Amino acid sequence: MGMLQRLSHDLRAGWVTLRHGTAKAATRALEEGELLRYRLELRKVDQQLDDLHGDIGERTIELHDRGEAADRILSDSEVTRMMQQVRTLQDERTKLLLEMNDITVEG
Repeated sequence: MGMLQRLSHDLRAGWVTLRHGTAKAATRALEEGELLRYRLELRKVDQQLDDLHGDIGERTIELHDRGEAADRILSDSEVTRMMQQVRTLQDERTKLLLEMNDITVEG
């Protein structure tokens, strides 16, 4: 009877290990999916930042070519609006990176 009990115990222990491994793999897959979603969002924010930086540069050159003084260029409503968008996107980018870091630290 001792051998049957050991076999039964080993089977239960194996089943527990299998369930634990399956749960761990499923959790990791969810984390990877979430990280992928964050990476895609981060790429989108980075592209928006690149576009805005280009737009700010174009507007600045346009104003400079028209002979505007540097202080007038910096206070231009269009440049100011775009700079506010840059700050907002930079904050969003930082938030995304922190959330991604939380996922990798927890996992």
